[in-house]
Amino acid sequence: MNFNDLKLYLIIVVAGATLWFAKEAYEYNKLQNYLSSIKETQKKTKESKALTFEQQLELAMERQKKLQIASNQNKADKYMRKLHSKYTKEEFKEKLDICDYFTDLYLNNRTEENEIKYVKACDPMYH
Repeated sequence: MNFNDLKLYLIIVVAGATLWFAKEAYEYNKLQNYLSSIKETQKKTKESKALTFEQQLELAMERQKKLQIASNQNKADKYMRKLHSKYTKEEFKEKLDICDYFTDLYLNNRTEENEIKYVKACDPMYH
């Protein structure tokens, strides 16, 4: 075994050890994050047990409201993506301009006839 082979061998050993230490540090960090999330969950559980029924109900209603808002936003985004894929950019802009026109017309003069025009111009179900 000559000197160059020994250098190559040492480089491989050092690189392998470095990779092993990096993997161990990553797994240790992942474990610490997992344990801290468990402690946080336990803390929230203890806090929620100390809350009265009314407080728990209020927290649950807030969570549900946030979920509902997120769900509605997802539905709206999905609907808009569907419309964008259905029409070309020019067609979509034209339909939005028409909708804006009839919206202004309806807001300035709230009649049943203008409301029907507004709904038909802005609701893609009528397109």
